[in-house]
Amino acid sequence: MPHSRLSSRVLVGLLAAVAALAAPATAGAFSPYLVVPEPAVAEASPAYRYANMTDGEAFAELDRRRVLYSRIDPVAGVRAPIRLTGRLHGVNVHSSLPPDQRVVSPFEILDARLALALDDFCGLLERHGFDEVVHYTMYRPNVAAPDHGRSDEAPPAAASRPSGARPRPEPIRASSALGVKGALDRGKGPARTTAEAARLKSDEGAAKPEPGVVVGPLQKKAPRPPLHAPPKTAKATGISPGARLARRDPAATGLHATTWATPGTRHPAGLAIDVALLHRRDGRWLSVQRDFHGHIGARTCGAGAPVPESADARELRALVCESSELGLFTYVLTPDYNAAHVDHFHMEIKPGVRWFLYH
Repeated sequence: MPHSRLSSRVLVGLLAAVAALAAPATAGAFSPYLVVPEPAVAEASPAYRYANMTDGEAFAELDRRRVLYSRIDPVAGVRAPIRLTGRLHGVNVHSSLPPDQRVVSPFEILDARLALALDDFCGLLERHGFDEVVHYTMYRPNVAAPDHGRSDEAPPAAASRPSGARPRPEPIRASSALGVKGALDRGKGPARTTAEAARLKSDEGAAKPEPGVVVGPLQKKAPRPPLHAPPKTAKATGISPGARLARRDPAATGLHATTWATPGTRHPAGLAIDVALLHRRDGRWLSVQRDFHGHIGARTCGAGAPVPESADARELRALVCESSELGLFTYVLTPDYNAAHVDHFHMEIKPGVRWFLYH
């Protein structure tokens, strides 16, 4: 009998070990808020379907949806590289670079699969009254693997930024919108609607928030630095005392550097976007850094997640949490996750996994 009991205990231990090995250990290291649904549930999500499409399937789906895009020459690490040439559900998705630089900037490149996820996300934004998204980057080239270069945690030297370093976007001026039907605005875009023209006219001369820098409503902008100059320390001035605002020091922390990513994933694969600012149709900008009011380690979605007092903070959380409910991205990292995400939402689809993380 004792031998039988011992055998049962050994068997249970072996089963537990096998179960642990079968679990997504790498993903589990990310956060206690990791969600691992039944495989069939994960595979039915938009994020899983898009991330695991063939190139042909992704292009066919974009064409079926009549998404306006252009295929481009091969880009290292990106399976199906494209540029968006039109709005998605009426939402203009772009970096804060001037329009003439966007059409050639590598940071506007994305994989066709991410474009499908963004199309769904922009449908959500449209329902919430947004018409513009400003991101830091989508594609960024990879850097050397950790054992062949500097540590991912080491801040980049000011005079020798890696080739994959994220640029310091210039301040947003008047909205340089894509036409309603998607023609690129190179100074001779299609006629805007009456409402859009009125908004642009009212925005002229109004300082727009710059991704990564919190500014007060009356603060004047300093002279623009060169596009590829090393990032300067972000300062927040003109802010009322006691304002709950996140601040960053990119020069000290290296937050603008691209760290090494497994080939076929994240920004080096064109499968991620860093969303910094969102514009509402009523003319207001929401800044992830200024308006999210996050706390590192706090739950972002679901039972037990804090409910901020600010309506703008609740709106930004709603965008993340509704994306989670719809399964639009494999994971979304917010200011609740860590200091590196203090000023943006990292939104990514990841092939080959059946887990989700929204934090």
